[in-house]
Amino acid sequence: MQSWRRLRHHIRDLKFQTKIKLAFLLISMIPVIVLGGFCFSETRSLLIEQSKSDLNAALNQSALTLNNQLEVYNKIMNFLSFNQSIVNAANHTYTSTFEMYDQLVNVIDQNFYTARNLNSGIERLTLYTGSNLHQHGQTVHPLDDIKAAEWYPDVMKTTQVLWFSDDTNMYCVRRILNTKQKNPKNNILFARVQHDSLFAPFESLEAQGAEILIQDAKGRVVYSSEHGQKHPTFRAADPSHVEMQWNGQNFTVLQTDISTSGWKVYLYKPTGLITRSAWWIVSTVIFMIVACIAAVAVAGTLFSRKFITRIEQLRNNMKTVEEGSLEVNVVSDSKDEVGDLIRGFGNMVDKTKVLIKKVYVEEIARKEYEMKALQAQINPHFLYNSLSIINWRALRIRATDISEMAQLLSTFYRTTLNKGNNMILVSDEILNVQSYMKIQLIMHSKSFEVEYQTDEAIFPYHMPNLMLQPLIENAIIHGIENRDQGGKIMLSGKLENGCIVFRVEDNGIGIPPDRLSQLLESPSKGYGLKNVHERAKVMYGPEYGITINSIVHLGTEVTLKLPAGE
Repeated sequence: MQSWRRLRHHIRDLKFQTKIKLAFLLISMIPVIVLGGFCFSETRSLLIEQSKSDLNAALNQSALTLNNQLEVYNKIMNFLSFNQSIVNAANHTYTSTFEMYDQLVNVIDQNFYTARNLNSGIERLTLYTGSNLHQHGQTVHPLDDIKAAEWYPDVMKTTQVLWFSDDTNMYCVRRILNTKQKNPKNNILFARVQHDSLFAPFESLEAQGAEILIQDAKGRVVYSSEHGQKHPTFRAADPSHVEMQWNGQNFTVLQTDISTSGWKVYLYKPTGLITRSAWWIVSTVIFMIVACIAAVAVAGTLFSRKFITRIEQLRNNMKTVEEGSLEVNVVSDSKDEVGDLIRGFGNMVDKTKVLIKKVYVEEIARKEYEMKALQAQINPHFLYNSLSIINWRALRIRATDISEMAQLLSTFYRTTLNKGNNMILVSDEILNVQSYMKIQLIMHSKSFEVEYQTDEAIFPYHMPNLMLQPLIENAIIHGIENRDQGGKIMLSGKLENGCIVFRVEDNGIGIPPDRLSQLLESPSKGYGLKNVHERAKVMYGPEYGITINSIVHLGTEVTLKLPAGE
């Protein structure tokens, strides 16, 4: 949330030219990115599908070649299995060695030799027989030699050609039946074919980075291009895969069948290799998108610079006006919003000049004249000299009360006038109040008491002058004078939470609630509480000023709060 707020503030504080440039770039980039992204996606998909289609066609062609080769081997196996001479030789019970030798050399060897010459891929042909034929090289072996083989039960259950494999050898096996004899022997024809030549059709696919896995109907591996290494596991019941992930890499998987043997061929190739051929056109599309974005950025910069020039001139002119020069040096006759803004600024400055001349200058002159008239009426030097003469004459005739009054008046007016300054030390303001209070005590024949509780810590601070005297005067006139007899006024001042707080308390007649709510709002005849309150708020803010608490017949407390300033 905080990071989003900081980003929003940062965007808000950007230069207007930068905002226009970014807005122009953003608006222009949306269709470019959308169309470019669509073209990129569609082009990539089409190229990938084309590559997959080509790869699938190559896989089917290779599988077809393998299937044709297997059919050739199956035909040879069927031909030999149905050869009546071989069937008779395998099922005959021999009584002489010559007869046995004749069948081995002239029948079995001759037919097997012919079959191998017709197809060089056959490495070995062997007849496993249940007759009494002796073992003859690689051509004839007793049936007992293969009864323990894993594939033996499967072969004995069918008359079809079955294919099996181990790590490096491929072989096909077929049972030989004899339906013409009453007690036929069990015979099996075995052929081992060249492994590499059989799966040679897949070499071109492997050269392109594809891996081939062939499984039989029971899921046993017939061939793997990984050559004994770990490979993915495919279930024969699964449909043709589209993509899979194996060893942390994405692969595209294709599948086809070998109908002759019932094998399933799986081709899995890293998707990155398939899409690599599409990258040249994809790179072209990306380059075009980047070029369009760069062109938009350049156009946006030129446009925003052209648009912002008049605003920059207006801003510079405003700075000179802020520094005090009321001269307008930017003009515009355009009818757009910027032209209206420039003309409005010029009109505003012209009217400001008129108002300054009419209000500010004339008001200053009037105040100066009033101040001079006031100074002429109340000349401090004349007043102080007059009070000094009164004090001196009073001392000569030993009139101490007149001397005291003259000294108090001199102190009061000296602190009140404060040499024309609006700010005064707190200590001098309190001295002013004390002088005023002593004058009031003499005027009232000391009919009330006065108490001061001021903390000396506030004395070095400054405050506006003539802020306390109206509070004391209000307490005397509206509080103490209305009592039948006696009375007490207490002035306190101290620091509270970085503020100077004065309290003027009296035990006068108090203020009615309806009058109390209007006391700081209604103007008075002289410089009263409302003036002090408004002055404090104007100078320091709405949290400062006067608060009044009063209880009828018990008294009033007036609090003045000001900031503590050196």
